[in-house]
Amino acid sequence: MIMTKVGGRRFLLTLGCGIVCTWLMWEGKITDVVFRDIIIGTVAAYIAGNTVQKVKEPKE
Repeated sequence: MIMTKVGGRRFLLTLGCGIVCTWLMWEGKITDVVFRDIIIGTVAAYIAGNTVQKVKEPKE
C-alpha cells in the first residue's frame, strides 16, 4: 500500500539511481558523460517497463 502511494518499486529504484549517480558526480567519482549515460539508460528502462506493464495488463 505504501509503495503505491510513493510511486511504486520501479519509480523508487529510478529515483535512487538518480540520487546515487548525482552524489557520485558531486564527489568526482564519475564523469559527466558517464552520468548522462546512466540517467538516459535508467529513464529508458523506466519508460520501457511501464510500457510493457500497460501492454500486458489484463483487459477489463
